[in-house]
Amino acid sequence: MNTSAIYVIYRAEMMRAWNTLFQTIASPVISTSLYFVVFGAAIGSKITAIDGV
Repeated sequence: MNTSAIYVIYRAEMMRAWNTLFQTIASPVISTSLYFVVFGAAIGSKITAIDGV
């Protein structure tokens, strides 16, 4: 078994995953946060309490 080839492939795939970390995790978090901020500011004051809740 060629362990050096397996290590090289493993290392390449781990670096690829690390480089796309921002695209896969940070971008959706930022997008969702902006969504809540924008729509919370736009319609948050117009929502009234229902039966004290």
